[in-house]
Amino acid sequence: MKRLTFIFLGIALVVFLAYSFKPVTEVDSDDCVLISGKIVSIAEGTSNDIQIRLENDSHYYYINRGLEKGLNLAQLSSKVLNKTVTLYCPNRWTLVSPDGIVPHISRMEKGTAIVYSEF
Repeated sequence: MKRLTFIFLGIALVVFLAYSFKPVTEVDSDDCVLISGKIVSIAEGTSNDIQIRLENDSHYYYINRGLEKGLNLAQLSSKVLNKTVTLYCPNRWTLVSPDGIVPHISRMEKGTAIVYSEF
C-alpha cells in the first residue's frame, strides 16, 4: 500500500511540475492581464529575448525571441523608453509565477498604438 501511495504521489508531482513550468503558448487577449506602467529599461536578454522593466514593478517582463522576430532594441527604446505602456501578459498560476502574472509579453500598446503583438 505504501508503494502504491508513493507511486501516485510521484505521478501527481510530475504532472504538477510539468504544468507549472509549461511554456507560454498561443493566448488571446481574453486570457491576459493588462499591466500599465512606465518603461524604465529595455535590454537584450537570453535567447534573443527582449527584457523590459517597469517602474515600481518587481517583474522582469520579456518579449520571447523578440530580436529574432525583427524587433530592434534601439528603435523600440526610442518609441517606449520612459513612456507609459500597457502590456498584455498571460494570466495563469504557475510555480514560478504564483501571483498569476506570467511575465511573457503577448502584446504591448502605447496609447492606442500597437507596438508589438502576437495576436
